[in-house]
Amino acid sequence: MGWLGPVLAFVAVASYFTVFVNWPLTRDVPWVNLLLLALALAASLYGFARARRRLAAAAGLVVTLGLASFFLFYIYVISYDIPTAELALDVGAPVPAVVLADDRGQPVELAGLSRDKLVLVFYRGHW
Repeated sequence: MGWLGPVLAFVAVASYFTVFVNWPLTRDVPWVNLLLLALALAASLYGFARARRRLAAAAGLVVTLGLASFFLFYIYVISYDIPTAELALDVGAPVPAVVLADDRGQPVELAGLSRDKLVLVFYRGHW
């Protein structure tokens, strides 16, 4: 039973980044992952209380607490440290005088394109 806590904690942390981050319901408030971490902590504490080899059970409890601490720190501290988009344009704002390169490297003036409506899509990386 001592191994169940660290395994559940690892599944809780890994599943957030691989599965649950895809949906706003579980990304914005990671309730599934918090529930899994609570179960992992309970399993580790139960395993520690009933263990004959206290050192191995204590190591499992430390691993569980470490994974839970990392996850909580990432979700509630690091994630809120994302900079705001202070220079972002409001919806319906006039297009600023900007010249960008198109897919062939030719300059395109955005003000000339925005007669009615304009949607800009930016891709990062290389093609």
